[in-house]
Amino acid sequence: MFAQSVGFFSVFYILSIILTVSCSDWFLIWVGLEINMMSFIALVYDRSSSSVETCMKYFFIQSLGSGILMMMFYSEFYWFEYICLGVLSYKMGGGPFYFWFPAVCDSLSWGSCLLLMTVQKVLPLLMISFLVSMFLWFIIISSLVMGALGSLNQKSVKRLMAFSSVHHIGWILMGNFLQENLWMIYLAMYSAMITGIIWTLMKDKILEVGMLGKMSSKWSFVLGMLSLGGMPPMLGFYLKWWLFYNLMIMDFSLLILMVLMSVLMFYVYLRISYSVIMGSVSMNGWNPINMNKNIMSLDLLYMMGLNVGVSLWFML
Repeated sequence: MFAQSVGFFSVFYILSIILTVSCSDWFLIWVGLEINMMSFIALVYDRSSSSVETCMKYFFIQSLGSGILMMMFYSEFYWFEYICLGVLSYKMGGGPFYFWFPAVCDSLSWGSCLLLMTVQKVLPLLMISFLVSMFLWFIIISSLVMGALGSLNQKSVKRLMAFSSVHHIGWILMGNFLQENLWMIYLAMYSAMITGIIWTLMKDKILEVGMLGKMSSKWSFVLGMLSLGGMPPMLGFYLKWWLFYNLMIMDFSLLILMVLMSVLMFYVYLRISYSVIMGSVSMNGWNPINMNKNIMSLDLLYMMGLNVGVSLWFML
């Protein structure tokens, strides 16, 4: 029965995305967002008391944003675009209204976190692409700054990845501001990177930063974190360099601030990676890659293939 209900709501979840993407009327887009929200809640609900609390929290947060959106769609308020951009940023957990996002992620399973960090951002980002204005820069900067600062000294890995997601919302929105479809490319590549990272965390049931040294797939996790940070020659480096290049062409003075926030976020990723690698050092010496029966793990192959394949594509 449970499997049947999951399949049922999965169909509605996919249909809600298709409906919203294919519609041009604001009301139908709003309906698609609501169906998407209810389907997501049904998918992440697992009948535990903490799950009920998290689902109710998510429902009220999204309902508040949806109510404001509905009022804005049929009003002639002068600040229509500004309010809609702020509400959409709030609904997907972007700055400066990100406060609910880390707490909700911390209460969800890793699989639900992955959905919330990737697929659940598609529809708000798609709507934002039709509302580009200079106010978007405020959301971009606040996402970059708050995501980077919030990730410092986090003990929960889920909260750490949530703040990382807030930070990358800034990069995705910047791609939306610079080129029409650049945000889609960045979101797709970010989703691929975060999928590999969460795969390794979910496999080893990692919840706290102190548990990272005991991971069985240390190097796939490290590759994913360094790629997220933009270390050359990995996938994340090409994505950020692409955005930096477009910013330099447009001569934006905010480039310096964005570079500083990127360096701060890279420091967080590097510190986490260092702690994971040092967990591989034993009294018997350095053991760089843990081979299980001489077969390289699938998650390590995934991260290596992703970085090498996309890097070659960028260089061609």
